[in-house]
Amino acid sequence: MFREATVETSLNLKQNPAAKPRPGAPRDLVKVMLAAAEKLRAQPRLNSARALLERSGDELAAMLDPERRPDWAWFEIVFEDDACRLPEALLRAGRALGREDFIERGLETLEWMFSGRVLHKCLDTMANACDAAFAATGDLKWLMISRTATLGRRAQPLGN
Repeated sequence: MFREATVETSLNLKQNPAAKPRPGAPRDLVKVMLAAAEKLRAQPRLNSARALLERSGDELAAMLDPERRPDWAWFEIVFEDDACRLPEALLRAGRALGREDFIERGLETLEWMFSGRVLHKCLDTMANACDAAFAATGDLKWLMISRTATLGRRAQPLGN
């Protein structure tokens, strides 16, 4: 079934290149972006991963509406448990592609998360997002937060 869907998608793209498959939610984009960034890290000349990362990154960045409320610098109307994955994906994409706009958006949303949000909800993913921020900026603040999140997660029992 997967092969049939892949063949069908390939045929549709050949017939109509503008008809790109679009993930339905920010988390779908994040999964695609993190996988593509990892693939591109391992194979820097892989143009398909680069193109997928560019397109998905543009879509995710566009979800940060410039006309949004100033107190809600986020991709969605809710703040989920895996929220840190969204800025992480932009940061990793920005670093892999040399896209400062992705890095800026990733840092903006990660900083926003630390301005009074309920961060205990995303301890599992916070360390990865802060590691990506450190890799993109070299700012030791992100490395310290990453290590603190890792220690906090170890101290928190599973399921809480």
